[in-house]
Amino acid sequence: MRQVIVTFKRSYKIFVAVAAIMAIQLISAGQIFLCGSILIGAMLSFFYFLSTAARLETAAKMTHDQAKRIMLVGMILRLLMVFVVLAVAAHISAQLFVASSICFVVFYVTALGVLVYNERR
Repeated sequence: MRQVIVTFKRSYKIFVAVAAIMAIQLISAGQIFLCGSILIGAMLSFFYFLSTAARLETAAKMTHDQAKRIMLVGMILRLLMVFVVLAVAAHISAQLFVASSICFVVFYVTALGVLVYNERR
């Protein structure tokens, strides 16, 4: 988990650049009110990765059956977290739901790319 946090701290400029690009796209499209969806997607992706890293760190110290159970429970909790946040966004507005979903996927892919790049380096 510490490695994920350190990696994200070192490469915060990439995430800021991605957020800036998405904000510029929303502003140029006249959808200024959707700029909050960038924050929603970024935070959701960040907490998704942190909970995954914490579960992996905990599961590494357990037996096979215990690790399997804790990873399954963790997966259910992470999916529930994503579902709840996106359900609230969908309740507010369909546009907010779509924008938050897209931002979550973009930040998720960016975070995967950053982690792969830093591990290969």
